[in-house]
Amino acid sequence: MAKHLHEREHLALVIGAGVAGSEAAYQLAQHGIRVIVVDQNALPYGKIEDGLPLWHIGLRDRVEAEIDKKLRHPKIKFLPLFKIGKDAQLTDLMNEYKFDAVILAFGAWKDRPLPVPGIEKFKETGQLIYQNDLLKWFNHKHEPGFQGPHFEIKDGVTVIGGGLSSLDVMKIVMMELAGKVLKEKFHLEFDVFTMEKKGIKKILEENNLEWKDLGLRGATLVYRRTAREMPLKIATSDRPGDKEKAKEISEKLLNTYKEKFLFHFIPNAVPVDFEEKDGNLTALILERTESKDGKLIYTGEKFRHETPQVISSIGSIPVKLPGIPYEGDAIKTEGPLKSKVVGFENLFAVGNAVTGKGNIKMAKEHGRQAMKDWIETKREPVAGVLRQLNEEYIEDTDKRADRISDYILSQPVPTQEEVEHVWELVEQRRKKIGYTTYDEWIKRHKPVRLEEILGLKK
Repeated sequence: MAKHLHEREHLALVIGAGVAGSEAAYQLAQHGIRVIVVDQNALPYGKIEDGLPLWHIGLRDRVEAEIDKKLRHPKIKFLPLFKIGKDAQLTDLMNEYKFDAVILAFGAWKDRPLPVPGIEKFKETGQLIYQNDLLKWFNHKHEPGFQGPHFEIKDGVTVIGGGLSSLDVMKIVMMELAGKVLKEKFHLEFDVFTMEKKGIKKILEENNLEWKDLGLRGATLVYRRTAREMPLKIATSDRPGDKEKAKEISEKLLNTYKEKFLFHFIPNAVPVDFEEKDGNLTALILERTESKDGKLIYTGEKFRHETPQVISSIGSIPVKLPGIPYEGDAIKTEGPLKSKVVGFENLFAVGNAVTGKGNIKMAKEHGRQAMKDWIETKREPVAGVLRQLNEEYIEDTDKRADRISDYILSQPVPTQEEVEHVWELVEQRRKKIGYTTYDEWIKRHKPVRLEEILGLKK
């Protein structure tokens, strides 16, 4: 849709400054609408910074540069370290200030709870770790003064999950386990970028070692279905032949990862209970499952799986705000593009707040191309998939932002005094936290990159 600048000024609030939030704000600003963007974090990058494994350097840098470019728009005012529910209530912002529209663009930061009664108590001791916490630690543990959670990956760790995100988790835990033994026992040290690219098996071979020489049990991935049914988003169509081909590729992809990083895999099993001794986790009780006509069936057959630690990688969901209607984990929306929040006239949602998931649904064509590249070239498929996801994510947000802009521009124009009053309140808030300019703030808060410490990037 063509963009038209308007002389009259409206005012919008965007909550969340990641990929969806920055894109929505930029599109509104292109229509001549002033936009205030708030985010709970110091940096506006969301899961690109804390949820994407640090070896995806190119994708991370490109997406963050795009967010920077958009948030520098003169009609956008960025306010970091501002959390809804703590610094202000959503209803107060909507009722007390003259926003023509409020747009919810926060990401899916809350891990889906692991459905095993009583197991949450192990989170305090690091015997239960959730994926978001794991990724934040892994990405930032090298930084001086890192204040986030710290973990020690235990030999025999079990990961519950499926899909590409769980494969990234398996990479992390196997690199942590093998890297520690290689350093302590054989005085061999490898940076994470080398280990991720080569894999554990190749590193061992290059150093005349075998897996048994490390003396490790290793990590195990537990998935409720078979490898052929892993949700790797690669189905090309609903035709039976294509579905079968997709299953073959899923199985082949998992086996490739297993061979490269030397982890174990238990299919058709779900955790239903646990065992402990002296307050320490000792085992999971798993129940066998079957798939019939696409439905998951619990068989009642249970077995014991020894493990000292569990990592849950079963998905992320948005944190729910009080007073907002939901359908499952997603905000309940209506309208042609499902952007308007039900029950509100000027409240909208984009991104993961609408999908209720940690990523937007991938187009079938994207999945087909990513897997085609992997089959033909053996290139790592995850980066390509994530890049395509980001492009689709932005396209979807653009469409929603256009509709929201149309709504805003159809409303009575606030007085200039009203707009300037809110604009000034934000400026006062920024001064309190030491914010001067966007670029200075980003430079001051962007973490030291591991590749820079290692001298791998100039």
